[in-house]
Amino acid sequence: MTQPHDAAPAKNDIRTLDEAQVARLEQSFRSWMDASRRRADYASRRRLWLIFLLLRSTGARLGEVLGMDPTRDLDLEGERPVALFGRGGNGGPNGAGREVPLPADVARALREALADPTLAADPSRLFDMDQGHVRRKFYERAEAAGLPRELASPSVLRRSRARQLMRQDVPLPVVQRLLGQSSADLTAAFSDYTDDEAGRIVEEYLKREERRKSSARNRFFGAVSGVVCGPVVASVEITSLGGFTVTSVVTRESVERLGIKPGVLATADIKAPWVQLSAGEAEPNSTAANRYPAVVRRILTGEGQGDPVSAEVVAELSDGTMLAAVITLESVRRLDLSVGSPVWASFGAFSVILNFG
Repeated sequence: MTQPHDAAPAKNDIRTLDEAQVARLEQSFRSWMDASRRRADYASRRRLWLIFLLLRSTGARLGEVLGMDPTRDLDLEGERPVALFGRGGNGGPNGAGREVPLPADVARALREALADPTLAADPSRLFDMDQGHVRRKFYERAEAAGLPRELASPSVLRRSRARQLMRQDVPLPVVQRLLGQSSADLTAAFSDYTDDEAGRIVEEYLKREERRKSSARNRFFGAVSGVVCGPVVASVEITSLGGFTVTSVVTRESVERLGIKPGVLATADIKAPWVQLSAGEAEPNSTAANRYPAVVRRILTGEGQGDPVSAEVVAELSDGTMLAAVITLESVRRLDLSVGSPVWASFGAFSVILNFG
């Protein structure tokens, strides 16, 4: 016997993913897709990746996503990219459907997929997959990410998105409207917000989310994923929103005083002079605890401005995180760095400053 779409979870069933766990699951999908050797496998994994992105970012039901026709239910070219759910059902007033704004990265991934000849041969069936197959693959990705398999279920992703929006001060009635809840009491709670107002409120939230991801250089947002204490100092591991692990060393007293434990949200900051760069795609032999492949995006020098010695090199990680390194101009020349050059950015655990709250 199947449960109604909007059945409330049992009181002891409050499983949700925090932002760091969502990032780990997302990275698991991305790595699995990129590891494909055959075009057919890549196309299939990419479709599953897109389904995950839509579930992760909209809080929609699995059946809603699998029933989407991208040519009809996605508007990716307007000023505000949106997905339309519930057309002809209970998704909005008079069964007109509900519009859910899409984050910029999700809209970009969808546009790129629809421009791929392999996937665009029959775009109306892009998300046409068996629910059981999708769930099995989601469980596999969770296990590959070191997460309990049940945390990758579409219902957990749905609850996690709702909780994430509410923690960012999106009003509860707006969250309920966007998720398409249909019971009478929840519908009454929506009455203070029109569809347009709900869309604009969440659009503003998405803008704040994008600014948080892109405004800070040398800063990783995430949650504590591990703490190992010694007699005097402790090693603290953070998993960032982009799925990167950052290791820091702090005093044991700080761990106890600040209540540092797995699940606590944190930011890790690294000063530009502490970031080291190694040229090339091969991972360097280094004692630095934190090492990441990146691509040079900008090089600023002081030549012509009275500084013939130093340069700032800004490199981008695969999740869009920007790391700035201040090095000598001679090092830029010796490493033959230019925009587009592959590099490895590294820094020690003692160079990471942790901030909480």
